[in-house]
Amino acid sequence: MIRRSRVYAVARGYVCVTVLGLAACDSGGNGGASTTSGKTPAVTRALACTGRASTAIGVAVREFIKTSTPAPQRFLMAAGTDSALPAAGFSALQDKGPSFYYSSDTVAQRKMREKLANDGPYASMLVVYHGKTETDDGNTVSVNLGGHFIGGAQEGKVEPTRQIVVVCDSSGWNVTSPAPGVAR
Repeated sequence: MIRRSRVYAVARGYVCVTVLGLAACDSGGNGGASTTSGKTPAVTRALACTGRASTAIGVAVREFIKTSTPAPQRFLMAAGTDSALPAAGFSALQDKGPSFYYSSDTVAQRKMREKLANDGPYASMLVVYHGKTETDDGNTVSVNLGGHFIGGAQEGKVEPTRQIVVVCDSSGWNVTSPAPGVAR
């Protein structure tokens, strides 16, 4: 019981510090620039772009999937390579449908291909991450994504690498425009 109350007191202290920190950001030291809600644009933007579900990479992955043809129904991620999606990207895949790790080991790949074939003739895309570039103090993020289909009728079809640009504004992370074509 004592341990629980200490944790509660510490957590309550962090919340108070956070609230005080946000209040300090909005204390008028911004030279008069504020939104109608009384918060500075930077504070409003920072609050709008927090949270796992709304990360820049997650938004870019969802856009990549949405604009891929044919529409993938299952998703694979290259496990243990520099092409592996960050956690937020893999979470976005999981939100869109069944998602699996795809090993670089040929024996494991064969087993995964057998599993996919046994589960049904669904379009399965290996989504490949080619990095991101941040500008505007991290408020604009360019994410490079590509992919190719594994198994089934779409075997070997390549989804070209695209650069998807997302920006943080007062409503959260948003795609500036779908970016067709090949990225750098």
